[in-house]
Amino acid sequence: MNKRKVAVFVEGQAEYVFVRDFLCRWYDYDSTLLGIECFSLRSDLYNSEPYPFGDRKSVNYYQIVNVGNDRSVLSKMLKEAPRLQNVGFHQIIGLSDMYSDLYHVQTKERCIDVAVNQKLIDECQNSLNASSQRDLLSYHFAIMEVEAWILGMYQFLQQIDSSLTPQFIMSRLQIDITADPEISFYHPAKVLDEIYRLAGRQYGKHLNEIASITSQFSKDDYARLLASGHCKSFNEFIKDLVAE
Repeated sequence: MNKRKVAVFVEGQAEYVFVRDFLCRWYDYDSTLLGIECFSLRSDLYNSEPYPFGDRKSVNYYQIVNVGNDRSVLSKMLKEAPRLQNVGFHQIIGLSDMYSDLYHVQTKERCIDVAVNQKLIDECQNSLNASSQRDLLSYHFAIMEVEAWILGMYQFLQQIDSSLTPQFIMSRLQIDITADPEISFYHPAKVLDEIYRLAGRQYGKHLNEIASITSQFSKDDYARLLASGHCKSFNEFIKDLVAE
């Protein structure tokens, strides 16, 4: 019997894997508490992704939908909302990166602009408010990318290569990896790639790359980030996602 039945629409592979693996860790891989089904949405067709966990009768059932385009997350979730409500979903959540072509046009100087962040957040909220399913809907931006949340748990880098200490990264790249990445890095995925290159590796948002990172995170890692005061957008998204 479901206590919560939640649909999560995400923009791409990095967000899809991050949410999927977070939920598994958060619920301790307990299939009585957690059920997940993952889909990619292409031309309004749901294609099953090979990562089911638990079942639809689990206490918390999540359907994660990879839309594959940052500009389509909002429109797809709004379009699907009446159907999802009719089949018993309690909540419909959208997640995309704030970093986008639209953001570049708004800022021009390629820097984090709090006013632009709020403008885009408000525009999304206005669209949600106009929906008859507005009580079920919420939308979140990872600021600036979901990789900022990953960098917020930077300790994992020394599992990639023991040399990737905050001191070494600072000496080579002049990047303070201990700072709040949400307010420090305009393009977090690029920062992560620059750090990886110090160890002779690359990061390009590919499925295997993001999965190799999230597989290293524990529930304690996520809890520490939540308690750190960094990555406010992560805190807001997780509180909505798991309703705690």
